[in-house]
Amino acid sequence: MLASKEAVVGCQTADTVTTLHALDLGAREANPVVEFLITNLGAGGFIAAKIGVTLLVLHYYPSLSSDFIRLANGATCAIAAHNALIARELERNPPAD
Repeated sequence: MLASKEAVVGCQTADTVTTLHALDLGAREANPVVEFLITNLGAGGFIAAKIGVTLLVLHYYPSLSSDFIRLANGATCAIAAHNALIARELERNPPAD
């Protein structure tokens, strides 16, 4: 299941949504590449980049090992879960202005 095309789309989507939600609540982006994209291209640029990555993985999916896909999806979904935990904490305890 974690090596499926559906998991690629689901994990990428979950990471995108939870990243933007946590940032809207006042979180700091830890990934310098994502920070660059959001700072210079905004949320739309970040979303476009995530769509591009997803389409690239889906295009090469048949030639990628299932272990690689499983590992990448597991890492991406774990990051999304971490983002969701941060967002929940920020909802409970908003940062002081």
